[in-house]
Amino acid sequence: MEPRADCINMMGYNHALTGAAAWVAVATTSANVPSLGLIHVEPWQLLTGTLVCAGAALLPDLDHHSATIARSVPVAGRMAAGIVNTASGGHRKGMHSLLAIVACWFVTGWVGTLTWSPNWWHQALPAAGVFMIMALFAFATRALKIAKSWPLAWQLGTIGSAAMFLFLPDQLGWFQLCVTVGFATHILGDFLTVGGINWLWPLTIKAPKFTHKIHGLNRLWKRNGYVSLPIVGRTGSLAERVLGAGCALYAMAGLAASALAAA
Repeated sequence: MEPRADCINMMGYNHALTGAAAWVAVATTSANVPSLGLIHVEPWQLLTGTLVCAGAALLPDLDHHSATIARSVPVAGRMAAGIVNTASGGHRKGMHSLLAIVACWFVTGWVGTLTWSPNWWHQALPAAGVFMIMALFAFATRALKIAKSWPLAWQLGTIGSAAMFLFLPDQLGWFQLCVTVGFATHILGDFLTVGGINWLWPLTIKAPKFTHKIHGLNRLWKRNGYVSLPIVGRTGSLAERVLGAGCALYAMAGLAASALAAA
């Protein structure tokens, strides 16, 4: 018997924390914080990118009607979740796969090319990107409990995205990578739970029958074809809370080190 769907995923709060930590790991170049240093960004880009990545780390769960972001807008949020759920084949299917990560990369890149040239501004604005960043800011601030309500989260998202695009519209080369890293981090997080994921969706490779009774292996490769490395366990487990706390400390350390280096 497979675990119930409501107890096999990481919580939205911890997904957001892992997304924040992932961006710090990718973009921090401070020698005082261990990181990959794959891209050089300014301290303000590290901070805003951390929020964007945290928000993007909630996106794969748009295939579930009770996910954090499905509650972001009354009625419309759940309707959108229902549409995505149907289009992706159900919860933890299409939206939790390698194909989804690739699609996220290309869709985000395409969104970044859509511009708007208003008469009252001196240059073209990345119109679709404005709304995407606003939404990701809102998702992150709500999931991380920075905003205590969705109306406040959307206000913060609106202010943050407007400031970025009005004053620094040409300095968003990190956006596509940031969103994709957050999206992929969510999927990796669910891979670490007992439910696991099907990386190869829509292809399903079910575990052979002889593995069903092999202790340990039957937890890694499941009858339904999902694979898992269940070091986090179930929703709300001690391991998940420890992981979330560690990611929070790491992200704060990275942001602090970047700010001090720039001072």
